[in-house]
Amino acid sequence: MAHHDYEEPSGCFSEDLFASPEDPSFPAGPLDPLRPIPFPPDWWKCLRRRGISGRYEGGGRTLLDLRIDIDPRFGNSPVMNRVSGDFYNVFVISLPGRPVRSLKTYRESWIVDAPQVKWLKCAVEIKGKVRYWKGTHPATTVQIGISWSFNNPPVAHVAFTEGATTRNFVCTYRSDCFRDVNLEVDICSSVNVEPILPTYDTHAHNNRPADLPRRTLTIEQAYRETGLCMTIRPDRTIIDDSAPAFTSWSPAELHDAMELHFSQIGGTWPRWELWGLLAGTFDNPNVGGIMFDAAAAYGGAGEPPERQGFTVFRNHSWFNNLVPGPPANQDQAWAMRHYLYTWVHEAGHAFNFLHSWNKGRPDALSWMNYDWKYDQRNGANTFWANFRFRFDDEELIHIRHGDRAAVIMGGDPWASGGHLETPPAAMTQVEGEVPVEFLLRSKGFFEFMEPVNLEFRLRNLLDDLPLDLDTRLNPEYGGVIVYIRRPDGRLVEFAPILCKLGLPDMRTLNPTTAVEGEDRYSEEVFLSYGAYGFYFDEPGEYLVRALYQGMGDILIPSNVLRLRIGNPHTKEEDRLSQDFFSYETGMSLYLQGSRSPFLAKGMDLLEGVVDRFKNTLLGATVASRVMESLARPFFQIKDNVLTQTYAGDPEKALSFTEKALEVYRKEKAKALNLAYHHLAGKRSQYLAALGLKAEAKKELTTLRKDLTARGVNAPVLEEIKLAEENL
Repeated sequence: MAHHDYEEPSGCFSEDLFASPEDPSFPAGPLDPLRPIPFPPDWWKCLRRRGISGRYEGGGRTLLDLRIDIDPRFGNSPVMNRVSGDFYNVFVISLPGRPVRSLKTYRESWIVDAPQVKWLKCAVEIKGKVRYWKGTHPATTVQIGISWSFNNPPVAHVAFTEGATTRNFVCTYRSDCFRDVNLEVDICSSVNVEPILPTYDTHAHNNRPADLPRRTLTIEQAYRETGLCMTIRPDRTIIDDSAPAFTSWSPAELHDAMELHFSQIGGTWPRWELWGLLAGTFDNPNVGGIMFDAAAAYGGAGEPPERQGFTVFRNHSWFNNLVPGPPANQDQAWAMRHYLYTWVHEAGHAFNFLHSWNKGRPDALSWMNYDWKYDQRNGANTFWANFRFRFDDEELIHIRHGDRAAVIMGGDPWASGGHLETPPAAMTQVEGEVPVEFLLRSKGFFEFMEPVNLEFRLRNLLDDLPLDLDTRLNPEYGGVIVYIRRPDGRLVEFAPILCKLGLPDMRTLNPTTAVEGEDRYSEEVFLSYGAYGFYFDEPGEYLVRALYQGMGDILIPSNVLRLRIGNPHTKEEDRLSQDFFSYETGMSLYLQGSRSPFLAKGMDLLEGVVDRFKNTLLGATVASRVMESLARPFFQIKDNVLTQTYAGDPEKALSFTEKALEVYRKEKAKALNLAYHHLAGKRSQYLAALGLKAEAKKELTTLRKDLTARGVNAPVLEEIKLAEENL
């Protein structure tokens, strides 16, 4: 066959390109085999071997990273009909005796929400209004012409018009992925067995959509369909976690492990780098995966990189039936499917994805929903019967076209891409009678710097029917959303540091006609510090409201709790607050203390606060919050071996909390019952660990008598009495 040369189509905005008629060399009607067609006919020049959607890049001193999303780019990957991009400033560095190099600095991001698309013979024209994510800009429009030929990738000519000013860019095609990210996976030796990473045939389990396309999904492939090229780094570090005293991972130890072992943790953030740890068991064995929201102080106190790492717990019961290779039965297929789901779900949090119900989309068929939550609303086994192994459209728009800072690891805080500043669900009201009461309680006044712990209580309001409810009330599990109105009138949503994926903790709450107290469940929840730092760091009045997302369609709003934060009493307290309201202190409080050297400064400050304010609720609350880190061992990774760096000192924990116990006994306020119960119970455990069982029993006996005098319900007292008898 002869070779025929031909010319590239002319420029994207040329009149002949956009106005050219159909090629007359392409015959109308049925093809006549006796009628020869010139080769190559003009229309052949415009054949496309791929979609034009994907990532383009070009420019000079100002660089444009362009994302086009108007036609199919990859199998099983929906088109979102958006155009977006990022601007960078490019700097050239020339030093004597060294190679010339260029650096680029990110400037800002923009999006076209409703582009006008016109397909032509050898090109496509895209027009639309530009919306910048941040800052103030004059009205801006963009016109993009993308031309192609059979042998060459498409080229985008881009013109931004702001008033009378036009900026032009020529961008070359880079990839069918909109963004690129690296995932580093490290493995604990106790779970270094195949399969390490998931590989799932979408037809392996019978519970699936009837028309689901069959393909093999890995973490990389799942994110490729999302629009993201994820590269798993080939080097894996095996962490020896065989220390005899080690049984499970605490949040503080996981946090410390990421600081020590994530090879990309240093340097400048944000970056498209992510760390995943395959570990054994979490302190709460119901948790199958957890996302870390914050890292060490590489970014400076109060401004750490966030959304960098997550952990999957291989010993969770979900994964008992995992086998290497293809599954031989439905149980094995279920385990591999859930293994893939857990990896993709936890990594999704690092891209700033909240749970589906946290965004007002409880029926979303998304990696970010819980199958059991969906089934509660829509019927047993309906999630997997309808799930197509993808994120929902809003999530796809976010990860492909969202503000770069809200997507990239180490950028904006987790949950900032949701509904934080103007939360739409904050004023949710329920009309009619509800079967469950969700109540917030606390004392009305907190000292300046005193950690804010609130009682969250569920109560069955039915008089003839018990209710089975998920009693995980900490926002880390995603079932409770907390809104806080600050003294300046700003309404914010509490965003936890950690996000835990696990089994529900179902409890039966008896009808109101049963024994008093059996109809309710209470839990103390720490709210002082979260992804946005300290939430109660200014004196004044705060209003707190929460939503409980329970059975099926139930969404229960709480009461509005009013509390006040006092002013510092002295200039010394005011000066101390500058160090107290810091990243190291906040993380130490959130993690219930830590023996990690990365947080040593915060722990030293908190221990000083306990000593200085030992006769006040400020000192008592801080001591109770961090005491566990003194009593239990702490493990760090040293030379890839999980090593005990702190033996745990129950005796020190007892001495540390002695004054706190006196304060809680003296105060006698009902609002402190949970805190007193928690502290005395822990102290009893420490005494028993030291072999002082008589003293441990005495601690519980005193607690029970005090709570009896305060009118605590019988089931709680019976629980304490049983603990006494077991000693």
